[in-house]
Amino acid sequence: MEKPISHKNLSWIGVDLDKTLAENTDYPDFKLLKPIKGAVEAMEKLNSKGWKIIVYTARPWGDYQMIENWLDKYKIPFRRIVCGKVLLRFLIDDRAIGFRGDWDDVLKQINEPLDN
Repeated sequence: MEKPISHKNLSWIGVDLDKTLAENTDYPDFKLLKPIKGAVEAMEKLNSKGWKIIVYTARPWGDYQMIENWLDKYKIPFRRIVCGKVLLRFLIDDRAIGFRGDWDDVLKQINEPLDN
């Protein structure tokens, strides 16, 4: 019997789409605009270090193709897109990293600082 993978050996990382990777308009349109400053470079850095990026969003599965096209347009690496996450005001998790608009800070928290 194989041992379960320890948390330290997991290579998947989830990244929210709206207001984390992408600037967007508000309700009712929720149009994707340009990437948040530093997002493309951060995703490239994480990808080059072997992280498997899952882009997740509360958007419906009907938006999947639009999301994929947007990620491709800006050459943002990803392994998977997951739509329809649980709608929450807050997420409390033992492995969560809060995004406060600074991708360098996020990368430092996961020990992958963005090289300048």
